[in-house]
Amino acid sequence: MVSAVHLTLVLLCLLVTQTHGSRRVLLSSTDASSASSSPNACPSVSNNGNKLPVVHRLSPCSPINGGGGARKHGTAALREILHRDGLRLRYLSNLQTATATPAPSPAPAPSPSSTPTSGVFVPAAQNVVSSLPGVFTYTVIARYGTPAQPLPLFFDASGMSNLRCKPCSFSGASAPCDQSFDPSMSSSLRAVPCGSPDCTETACTSGSSCTFTYTNSTYVFGNGTVVTDTLTLSPSSTFDNFAVGCMQLDNLFSDGVAVGNIDLSRSRHSLTTRVLLSSSPGTAAFSYCLPADTDTHGFLDIAPTMSDYSGLAGVKYVPLVTNPTGPNFYYVDLVAITVNGKDLPFSPSTYRGQGTMIDTQAAFTYLNPPIYAALRDEFRSAMAKYQSAPAFSDLDTCYNFTGVDYITLPDISLRFGNGETMDLDDRQFMYFFRDHLDDGFPFGCLAFAAATPDPNFGWNLLGTQMQRTKEIVYDVRGGMVAFVPSRCGLR
Repeated sequence: MVSAVHLTLVLLCLLVTQTHGSRRVLLSSTDASSASSSPNACPSVSNNGNKLPVVHRLSPCSPINGGGGARKHGTAALREILHRDGLRLRYLSNLQTATATPAPSPAPAPSPSSTPTSGVFVPAAQNVVSSLPGVFTYTVIARYGTPAQPLPLFFDASGMSNLRCKPCSFSGASAPCDQSFDPSMSSSLRAVPCGSPDCTETACTSGSSCTFTYTNSTYVFGNGTVVTDTLTLSPSSTFDNFAVGCMQLDNLFSDGVAVGNIDLSRSRHSLTTRVLLSSSPGTAAFSYCLPADTDTHGFLDIAPTMSDYSGLAGVKYVPLVTNPTGPNFYYVDLVAITVNGKDLPFSPSTYRGQGTMIDTQAAFTYLNPPIYAALRDEFRSAMAKYQSAPAFSDLDTCYNFTGVDYITLPDISLRFGNGETMDLDDRQFMYFFRDHLDDGFPFGCLAFAAATPDPNFGWNLLGTQMQRTKEIVYDVRGGMVAFVPSRCGLR
């Protein structure tokens, strides 16, 4: 006989079965109080070669301060996610609309004998030290300096790595500076001079150190000096003379546990560039599995070998494209979205527009407004038998599943310029949640929204909700991104 504990675990999972072009999802739980893992059940993980454990900024397993704040559930969690998504999208909107450019084009594929040089695989794009990278979500532990100082860091495609450095200060309310990088303790730290290739878009003067400021029209978010030192991922993986912005005034990372960020973008300063310049052919720049929620962990793998993915079932290889409106970021060539086998009525050029970005910060997937409206209408038609629920901000297609054990969801798939099709499972296109007084998962929203605040933006963004069930491999040298199933359980 199946034990009650085993039955509870089964019922807590969102089980999916394919039934004639649709999927059946189990929602009910016999024990809602056990839906979250115990705060004391943190997995025992450590850096394994180039593989760094990844946790959510609010995780009880986060490196310091118990996750940096109170963890929220139900509608409170959803509102916070949407608020942070809004901050992220405003940053990206401001960045991309600064320059009107033609549609993105496929990244050039190198010849087998070529080597990774500047401007071939990684554009020598501008430093973004004058722009805020928006919110951050996931943390890793890396080390900087000699001897190496362990630091909890976010990661992002932001254009420049940054660290809070001692002596540091915050404007406004006081905040602790204890968790910071101490330049005085490192024997290998060097200041970057003004005019150096590592010093761009700053207001420094010739002969001085390279200084920078994060600011908008009314507020200074951070300032400091660009330095180089040794970045250590593991005892066998180090990067000498790795440039970071050493911030003495830091209001940038005050909302989370991390004291800085590692840049994985396509800029000349990034860890991606260093990996491609030092690794052999057949090596990807990086890959990651994002945690499924705040109670689990994932990993960030630097320089994985592409042959490790050969022969795995279900791997989808999608071409990267370059986009002059956001040269540091990663874009893929999305050309169609299908609902229950029917393409939405748009040409590939409509999807390409200003590009489709893969983002590691925004939770939900945001589409060019006309594309989203068509997807929403098809989805609502397929879900007409279920009780609708009020919209939650940008998530305007929500349902109340109270008293419902099973629901049947439509099939949704993405098609890319090389003909590859990726079928989405319910965890990628639905956000299920409950209020603290309810059993099971009585509410669910389509995890897509219209790309705002600029209705003429013409872009698409694949958020982390869509990525959580797969390992995402960035083969920047080969001009591809691989979506790999069934790898996120490997540690």
